[in-house]
Amino acid sequence: MKYGLADYHRGRVTPAENRALAACAVFRGDVLIVESEHDDIIPHPAIENYLAALKGAHSLTYRVIQGADHALSEEKWQQAYTSLLLNWAT
Repeated sequence: MKYGLADYHRGRVTPAENRALAACAVFRGDVLIVESEHDDIIPHPAIENYLAALKGAHSLTYRVIQGADHALSEEKWQQAYTSLLLNWAT
């Protein structure tokens, strides 16, 4: 069964049902997932699908920027993202 975008955003989708998740399932590198707490573009169920698919990654770091929207429209959220990214990469 193939899932559409609305299904993908609402609930559980497995790697067998989605090409992006299938690629994640075989990825063995290091992964950083940063979620905005109040993201209206990428809802939390979509993040959960990626987290589940990435179980075979060498390392998986997951962080949530509290209060943030998808665009990181406040400078404090942009700074939080930059800090997370730099700390993860170094």
